[in-house]
Amino acid sequence: MKMGGWKMKVGVFGIGGIGGFVGGALARVHGETYFCARGENLKAIRRGGLRVESVQLGNFTAVPAGISERAADLGVMDVLIVACKGYDLEASCAAMRPMIGARTLVIPLLNGVVVSEQMEPFLPPCLLADGTIRVFSHLEAPGVVVQTAGQCSVVLGMKDGSRPAALDAAAELLNRSGIETKVTDHIVRASWNKYVTMGSNSCVFCWYDGPAGKVLADPDHEKVIRAVIGEMTAVAAAKGVDLPASLPDKLIDAFERMPADTVTSLYRDLRAGKDPRRTELDHIIGRMVRLGRETGVPVPYHEAAYEKWRK
Repeated sequence: MKMGGWKMKVGVFGIGGIGGFVGGALARVHGETYFCARGENLKAIRRGGLRVESVQLGNFTAVPAGISERAADLGVMDVLIVACKGYDLEASCAAMRPMIGARTLVIPLLNGVVVSEQMEPFLPPCLLADGTIRVFSHLEAPGVVVQTAGQCSVVLGMKDGSRPAALDAAAELLNRSGIETKVTDHIVRASWNKYVTMGSNSCVFCWYDGPAGKVLADPDHEKVIRAVIGEMTAVAAAKGVDLPASLPDKLIDAFERMPADTVTSLYRDLRAGKDPRRTELDHIIGRMVRLGRETGVPVPYHEAAYEKWRK
């Protein structure tokens, strides 16, 4: 596939559950796909390719055009998809710099809200987009990614509403790989919508210190969930982002239909005793605490959940 008259070189930085699924899908259909990976995962992919087991795309093994732990080995990309963990974002930005040129389209696909704002201070000049992804996938073992349920969809956009040609070229390639992808002029709103959907659940589980069953056993759970969502939508409004008025009711309805053992990956990591600094506590709940302070919007539930788990 060509972009602007040249062959499009696509990199994926971080080959975990998200990056592995997206990278595997791309490498299967696009011969100029490169992986930046590390550790046992890197060794396994070098030996036998990346095995993808997907309810949407089927089972296959993808072999990238190149793979390395060092971004400098891979060179400058036309498109760079970033799928690192939020707690590694600053260090990852420094590590990926050799893959970025002035015309490189950088697309973060990780949890959080308007992640480009967090990345911009640490990257060289480039086309820095935002993206959201909805997929249930995980790294089952080194070199093996499993997508367990549902479809995968991606939304891409530039926070200033511009639409560089590279953005549509990247979306076209992702669609060709089997990942439903749309370009929007309103990526900031889409990013906030996903952040509230995902982040409110993490805050609720952390505040209650328990799964959905414990939350739903509390007669006042709807009041608590609505308050958590209200904090997030109020901060969004203070940032100039108006979310649908129906969103709180929609999210509460979805929460009340969760199986009793449901948790988010953030709460699971914290409950398992992981160092909070090596979880997304700061990236998801801590980010809302900071945004509340920046905007002057009270976020007491987020502050309480953050302090409970921060060590």
